[in-house]
Amino acid sequence: MIIMAWHFSLPDRIRSRTYRSIADIESRANPNDRDVTITVDRADYIGYDYYVDSERQGRYYYCQQDGRYAILLIRSNEDVLLNYTLRGRVVSADDVYTSIVDGLAQDMGIPSKQLESKVYPLIISEVDFPRIYYNMMLLVLVLTALWALYNIVRCIYSVCCPWKVSGMQVVSGGKADRNTVRDIDEQLRYNLYYDQDGIAITDKYLVYHGTWHTDVVELSTIETFKKLRTSANIGPADKKIYKLLMVDVDGVTYEQDFKTEAAIDEALSYLRDSGKK
Repeated sequence: MIIMAWHFSLPDRIRSRTYRSIADIESRANPNDRDVTITVDRADYIGYDYYVDSERQGRYYYCQQDGRYAILLIRSNEDVLLNYTLRGRVVSADDVYTSIVDGLAQDMGIPSKQLESKVYPLIISEVDFPRIYYNMMLLVLVLTALWALYNIVRCIYSVCCPWKVSGMQVVSGGKADRNTVRDIDEQLRYNLYYDQDGIAITDKYLVYHGTWHTDVVELSTIETFKKLRTSANIGPADKKIYKLLMVDVDGVTYEQDFKTEAAIDEALSYLRDSGKK
């Protein structure tokens, strides 16, 4: 999950790009990067409000930088904002922009073209900034990190205390404890006779280690071992399946798949020998 998060640049998706000036925003390399963060020294309310369904969503402000003016749409009730950090979306000049410029030019008694030449052709809108999207991306990143942390802790826990992990199953019916796991470990270290395709056979146990779980059969509880050959309709031809059936003293049957008949025959030779000990 961490690799996927990095591949899709998830850290970049939870924050907007920060710019030092509006001129830098206007000349940004990728015009599609519309979500920006900038701090303005001063922003003044210009008398225009933004409404949606008769409800005011924000107010229009202007700020001055490098001899030019910029229009900002901000969620605020103050007439003057000082050292204000704005996280907004860049909106290209549209009819709203034209109406504001025309209204300001009329109030100032100058031609609209003259004023427009001194105004950046964009609006930085705090109202249009997709906060829900960024919060969701942040949530995904946090969940990814927590899931990764959980798996790391679970792996460490499984190595340090394998007898407490639910995946460690002693199928004879007894519950795995510290001594059982130590006994299995010693058997795998010093009394291992067969080890193929995740299946190990010792004097006392048959151990199968899969991707998601580990099964352990205590051989002393098994009365009968049987080989079963069957097939499955997989692909263009039938696939042969070799199963080892193990019946315990209570009549409960367990089974384990083998890839080849030679492998199951070899395993049976060790299992039958262990049953004679």
